[in-house]
Amino acid sequence: MTRETGIVDYYRCPIELGEWERQSVALKVSQDYKSVFTDFRNYFEKEKNAIGDNTLNKELEVLNKLINY
Repeated sequence: MTRETGIVDYYRCPIELGEWERQSVALKVSQDYKSVFTDFRNYFEKEKNAIGDNTLNKELEVLNKLINY
């Protein structure tokens, strides 16, 4: 299979990255940052509730993902 056919064998035909592109890496969150994210999440959730804006739940989901990773 080739690039011309649209199917790439990544081991034999590596993709060249552009100047601003980087390979992805697994997410890692240190204990220090988990603590920072937890403190911020608690503050953020209080503020979200105070203004009654439930559209901010997506941001809370991201913070929870970072904390629990």
